[in-house]
Amino acid sequence: MKHLLTCFLFLLCMITYAQTTYFVDDVTGKDSNNGKAKTTPFKSLSSVNQLHLKPGDSVLFKRNGNWQGNLIPQGSGKKGQRIVIGAYGKGDAPKIDAQGRKQELDSLSATIRLYNQEFWEIRDIEVQNFEKGNPQRPVKKAGILVLAKDIGTLNDFKFENLKISNVNGSLRTRENGGLFLNIIADTIPEKRVPTNFDGVYINNCYFLNVDRGGFLNQSVWKTRDLISKFGEISKDGKVNNWFPSKNILIQNCKFEEIGGNGLVTRVCDVPIVQNNLFVRCSTKTTGNASYPYNCDNALWQYNEACYTVYNEGDIDASGFDSDYLCKNTIIQYNYSHHNDWGGLLVCSWGKLKNAFNDGTVIRNNIFQDEKHHMIRFSGNITNTEISNNLFVTTAEVTDVMLWYKHWGGIWPTTTTLKNNIFYNSGTQKFLNLGETASNSILDNTLEGTPFSDFSNFKSSENKKALDVKIQNIRSIGNRQDFSVSKAKEVTDMMWDSK
Repeated sequence: MKHLLTCFLFLLCMITYAQTTYFVDDVTGKDSNNGKAKTTPFKSLSSVNQLHLKPGDSVLFKRNGNWQGNLIPQGSGKKGQRIVIGAYGKGDAPKIDAQGRKQELDSLSATIRLYNQEFWEIRDIEVQNFEKGNPQRPVKKAGILVLAKDIGTLNDFKFENLKISNVNGSLRTRENGGLFLNIIADTIPEKRVPTNFDGVYINNCYFLNVDRGGFLNQSVWKTRDLISKFGEISKDGKVNNWFPSKNILIQNCKFEEIGGNGLVTRVCDVPIVQNNLFVRCSTKTTGNASYPYNCDNALWQYNEACYTVYNEGDIDASGFDSDYLCKNTIIQYNYSHHNDWGGLLVCSWGKLKNAFNDGTVIRNNIFQDEKHHMIRFSGNITNTEISNNLFVTTAEVTDVMLWYKHWGGIWPTTTTLKNNIFYNSGTQKFLNLGETASNSILDNTLEGTPFSDFSNFKSSENKKALDVKIQNIRSIGNRQDFSVSKAKEVTDMMWDSK
């Protein structure tokens, strides 16, 4: 009897968690089919939206297929059993395009939307959201939207081998674009629950012609200052409710022709952004190629950012940025070149009582042939270290190498600039310190044109070897094929890393 009961429970478990693969074919499919075989596929997105998917289930779209509308799948996976949206067959990736449509209660148009769901994998498809007619005031849009509200922690999202393109979102808000993870809360404070994401993995995705941002996330659980803890009162008089998302990894992606920022992480602890390529970001409005905002311990490494566009009146158009409300950002082994408004920004807005940017470390990066300036330090930033970087400059630097700037009435302080190499073949002015204080500039090397305002440099120990490295690096920066980041190749070349 006990053995029979055990067998019954086992069979019941197998039935409860049986995994189903659903197939969708826009040509041969029928919505009257059960969708459970390639020979009986669904046809439309509406059939998928009516399913309540279980852990381990998959929805596969036929390659070469095209669908229009909103994909709003239901259900959550569990640990070790993600729900998968993907492709089957041969040919081009299946394409889903919302065309600017949105559901009645949605605040923006999303081609694929998840709401308070977890353990999902979306892969091997092309996502578009192009509102026809090229409207001057397009609706807010996302290619993929993951929305969370008063749910606690949502776990495990994987996005791989996606092309997210032609999302003509609004340029009037930073909260729309290609892949958007957004955490909101109830209007009634008593109903609010601290909410975050734990585990977001983005790999080998291509973001092309997207407005306003390529990847972005946001959270209402964002208030803090430099020293307060959760539940304490911060300097602006508000309660610290900073509840960061964790285990964020974005790698091996390409961001091209992005209307604003290519990639921004917000309200995260230890986000890792590596081996990504950013080409021609901020083509329509002010923006830097990528940066952390309101994050702790962000790590940016082996990324390449180039040809970021300066539009008349812009305030940003650099390769990299350590933005405000950040602590202990590390930007290392990256390659920045040919950007219209400098290679790097470190900033914090002084008018915000609780704002800060503390402990940024910029090391072992290559900044080559930027325009206007090389680095801008702006606002109330503290304890910034710029060390062991290579700066290759031409006459395109028309203002100053290092630009210290007040923002919100506050100047940067305690900046250390050491052991860098300046390979200068153009600009005459090195520093614009303004009213900054407690800065340290020492043990830097200069080769090429001397600066008119600063001379405390060493000479290179082996100028011939440095000349060869610069020549080889420039040839990579001037290449025609921008398909993957070459940051690791050029930084290895420069520092002979193994």
